[in-house]
Amino acid sequence: MTLSSRPTLRECMEGRSNNLDFLRFAAASGVIVSHAFPLGEGPKEGTEPLTVFTHGQVSLGIVCVAVFLVISGVLISRSWERGQEARGFVQARTLRIFPGLAVSLLLTAFGLGAAFTTLPLRDYFSSAETYTFVLRNLTLVEPQWALPGVFPSNVYASAVNGSLWTLKYEVGFYLVVLGLGLAKLLRKDLALVGWCLTAGVSFLHIGRLGFWPELGLYFGGGMVLYLWRDRVRMSPWLALACVALLTGTAMAGTGLKVAMGSCGAYLVLYLAFIPSRLAHFGRHGDFSYGVYIYAFPVQQAVTALVGGPMPWWQNALLSFPPTLLLGFLSWRYVERLALRMKRRPEAAPKLATVSAPAP
Repeated sequence: MTLSSRPTLRECMEGRSNNLDFLRFAAASGVIVSHAFPLGEGPKEGTEPLTVFTHGQVSLGIVCVAVFLVISGVLISRSWERGQEARGFVQARTLRIFPGLAVSLLLTAFGLGAAFTTLPLRDYFSSAETYTFVLRNLTLVEPQWALPGVFPSNVYASAVNGSLWTLKYEVGFYLVVLGLGLAKLLRKDLALVGWCLTAGVSFLHIGRLGFWPELGLYFGGGMVLYLWRDRVRMSPWLALACVALLTGTAMAGTGLKVAMGSCGAYLVLYLAFIPSRLAHFGRHGDFSYGVYIYAFPVQQAVTALVGGPMPWWQNALLSFPPTLLLGFLSWRYVERLALRMKRRPEAAPKLATVSAPAP
């Protein structure tokens, strides 16, 4: 079968069957495995095999974040094109991110924190840090990692929910799409130029830019592929070539992040639209966001209960069931109800529920 006979990304997206829910759940679960190394064994002892293999370029957690962002880049761009109306766009994004996050922060601060603090409860609840933990992490501007007296003796001391750092970038990319859309600049040629410039900047390692260039490669990669969807063919041979290039840059110790934003983005979408039974994975709901925002505190609580360092696999194994339960409850009783408040869009073919990322 020639490349020209392969379906385009547009044709794949017009169908109702995809594996996006499974990929998001797999990415959220991968974050648990990645965090199990530092949270179970300690920051130095728990070096991930993937980090070693890629010569320090990425961790499994970053790869999983990239998966989330690639998918978001596609779905958020699609969401704007379908509606092109700022109010509905902002409302949908707000309802997807903040209700679940708010409940998670409240339960963490006033439930888990109260249960695990080494301080007297009177001191814990009278500390301003207990309340700023909720407010600062909810605004996403300047995250607060610690709660008073919580997990001070863990091998990864004091951090209560280190996964939340990615959310400000996710929301920031939503705003980029909104701004480009309002300015009529959400075009495939400009998106490709912007991605290339971001790739160049990523090689400069400008510290004050934080993770914007790197994560922009992943979100932007999804956006570019979506905007060029009429020209992008979903071919197994191209997917294999992407795997080869990703492996080569990983072993070479350079260029992997740019490869992830291009070849990796293509590979994620190729896997998303392979016909499989996994297309029905999300029939009971999308638990990925809940798993992502609850996993870190659960893993810290497991380490505290064990009372010392533990093998990474044990931390991951013990943490996964309660995290999955919390993810299910978050979807069923918070996120799903919040999403029902969205303004109803015009009828369009269903692709998937737009979801937030992780780590």
